[in-house]
Amino acid sequence: MDLKKKLEYLRTSPREETSSSSAPKAEIPASLKALTEHVEGELIAPEHAPVLKRTIRLDCPAFRTSVSLTRLSRRQIVQPIELDDCLFFDLETTGLNGGAGTYPFLLGFGYFEAERFVIEQYFLPDFGREYFVFKEIEPLLARKRFLISYNGKSYDLPLLKSRAIMNRLNIDFERFQHIDLLHLARRVWKDSQDRCDLNSVESLQLGLTRQGDIYGGWIPQAYLNFLNTGVIHDMIATIEHNVQDIHSLAKLLLRLAEIEERPHTLDDASALQRLAQLAFELGDFEYFEQVEQALQETGESFPPRVQFLKSLFHKKRGEWGNALELWEKLTSDKEFLFPVLEELAKYYEHRARNRAKALEYCEKALKYFEILAQLNPYGLNESLKKEFIRRRERLQAKLS
Repeated sequence: MDLKKKLEYLRTSPREETSSSSAPKAEIPASLKALTEHVEGELIAPEHAPVLKRTIRLDCPAFRTSVSLTRLSRRQIVQPIELDDCLFFDLETTGLNGGAGTYPFLLGFGYFEAERFVIEQYFLPDFGREYFVFKEIEPLLARKRFLISYNGKSYDLPLLKSRAIMNRLNIDFERFQHIDLLHLARRVWKDSQDRCDLNSVESLQLGLTRQGDIYGGWIPQAYLNFLNTGVIHDMIATIEHNVQDIHSLAKLLLRLAEIEERPHTLDDASALQRLAQLAFELGDFEYFEQVEQALQETGESFPPRVQFLKSLFHKKRGEWGNALELWEKLTSDKEFLFPVLEELAKYYEHRARNRAKALEYCEKALKYFEILAQLNPYGLNESLKKEFIRRRERLQAKLS
């Protein structure tokens, strides 16, 4: 074949060729027929490169029209999120490292429809069939504004984008606002559990237990085994695994929105402390008070960290009496001893103009530094110690 003919061949769309009435119909493997029948799915593009599509509808009794994640998103999402605008997605792939060689063989999408949650899955029984899936989901993508995933920011979404490009499809993924629920879950439960993978969050925070689930790390090899043997058992488990992932995303979104609106629904002191820290960083005193009330309802002692944050809120609001009361109380706490002594020294030097009292707190801090130096000289905060020394020298000079 000369160069001209080669170029002419490459310009010809393979989809146009396969759509020709003269093109031979693809043979549907018995394994794909069996899998389609078992999951009650249907085949799309059966004449060219058959792809299994499965649609299931689940009741959603806790349905609502919109949610807010302004606080948990650190104000990256400032407007209410209409659930009709959300598309949840999760991919099962041939590898866990990403890159051009990673192939998504199962693409799952979920969305709210009235008072139901709909899940659409596309299983590719062989390579080279993504084009038909992307063409199928283009209308669905066009109707949504938010893409929601779990750890999708670093894996699923980049892979989805790259595979669309490789299939020469111009899908504008940049117009979507992507919400990765992993980051929001960590903001709430990072100190409450050892891991924040979806399975752990499901079990510990949503009360969900998977029965007969396939281990996620086994899924790539399970797909390769299916290609080689046609045995569908592990693919059935993989498809159900994907359903649970997507359904859990929807439940987790609703749960996080509930926590944002009503922190007292959390009975977890560690998580509430993280919310208190978040409220402080956002300067949201109203939410901080809600979290404080929720902490009191847990029945546990009021954490020193939250007391210190509250004192800084009082400081910002000019409520010096309340701040002083908390600082004096926290001088007996080892973790916040030095930050509290620093705040007291600042207050008496600059606000109360009582330099002798400010010097007293500096001397107290430096005595504690001497004691700590004997116990553990390598654990000292040298920069803070130098700051106390400079403050003491300045106060001594002003008092002399």
